[in-house]
Amino acid sequence: MKKDNTTVSSPEELNKYLHHSSFAVWLILGVIVSLLLAIFVWSIVYKIKVKISGLADVTSGEIALHIEDKSLNKIEIGQKVYISNQEFKILSFKDDNQPVVSKTTLEDGEYSFYIVIREVKPIEFLISR
Repeated sequence: MKKDNTTVSSPEELNKYLHHSSFAVWLILGVIVSLLLAIFVWSIVYKIKVKISGLADVTSGEIALHIEDKSLNKIEIGQKVYISNQEFKILSFKDDNQPVVSKTTLEDGEYSFYIVIREVKPIEFLISR
């Protein structure tokens, strides 16, 4: 198969060249454009969650979160806490700076939890200052 290194110098030649392009080339180009469009839409719609996780003790309907001291400064009132697929909010802080969470109907025991610190859309990485 001979490779053709021709130059296109006028719109008519380009039009003629494009009419002779194979279907596979247009198919590949369409797939690439669709993929780029899908990635762009995903980066606008999807949110990456920045989380802190740990263990929580539930006793008599009260939730005690055990959080490392280095992570305590990232926690604020109103942030969402997820325990056993249930959503709670941080209401206040105790004297030892441990967060107080709303009451629960979970059975007494130890549960894993995570707190959503921040949600970031991937597109923000491209347009951030």
